[in-house]
Amino acid sequence: MNTSEAPEIRNIAIIGLGLLGASLGMSLRGQKLNRLGWTRRPEVCTWAQKNNVIDETGELEYILKKADLTVLCIPIPQIMNFIKTYRNCWRPGSIVTDIGSVKAVIVNCGEKELQPLGVNFVGSHPMAGTEKTGPYAAFEALYNNAEVFVIRTDNTSAAAFQKVSDFWESIQTKVVEIGVKEHDVLVAHTSHISHILALSLTEAVLDCPEAERKLRFSGCATGFRDTSRITSSSPQMWREIIENNQPAVLEVVKEFEKRWLHLCELIESKQYDKLQSEFAKGKNLRDRWINYKNTEHDCNW
Repeated sequence: MNTSEAPEIRNIAIIGLGLLGASLGMSLRGQKLNRLGWTRRPEVCTWAQKNNVIDETGELEYILKKADLTVLCIPIPQIMNFIKTYRNCWRPGSIVTDIGSVKAVIVNCGEKELQPLGVNFVGSHPMAGTEKTGPYAAFEALYNNAEVFVIRTDNTSAAAFQKVSDFWESIQTKVVEIGVKEHDVLVAHTSHISHILALSLTEAVLDCPEAERKLRFSGCATGFRDTSRITSSSPQMWREIIENNQPAVLEVVKEFEKRWLHLCELIESKQYDKLQSEFAKGKNLRDRWINYKNTEHDCNW
């Protein structure tokens, strides 16, 4: 059990200033926090300071040593490599969290590497983002009313967990406490499968002979645009997410396959009344979800 005393959060380090990291810096404007920022590209650090995304930058070791709370806003493999490489740079008692969309591999690494040094690791995952990438796609309202999963394990310091939860709530998000395994199964169902389905849809519609493609382009309107939108997300990022959550993703893909084949059977056997019932069931489920989001999140999501 990590019993390190969690400090008051005065200096927050944002490591990685892409869409999520830069948007996080923007969302912290006006708070009584010193926002330290770092990314590998010096020109992005300069841009971030100039545009009030961060307050301060500098050498990485200096930033980590100064930080009371560090938020790792970098891809999943980089998060784990970063923790292993810079594990000795954080002060005992300080807190490290992340924004990775898979938690088991990250939390296991963070606890193993940092807790023996007295550094608190608490995994996080804000359910926020767009299909765009990079610092110049960032915007201040990205996290508004988003749910943020914060992971508690048997090794989690209660004080550190509370500090991380308070931090996320300070930028108008809703914190949901969850376990590691429960998180990874949940997001396979609620997020990861959507990207696989959008990919399949896009390829089914547009992966045709070049001579036919322009006509397909002409025939695609807002319905295709909306259902295929997330196919424009980073291919490398989604490869890494699925690679690090393979068992849960495979489970939900097979679950989807059963439902898909059932719909195929209804169409093939011309059971249109039953097909209409499935459409009605789907509409009802989605309408209930929309109502939940609008009720719980003040229509801003």
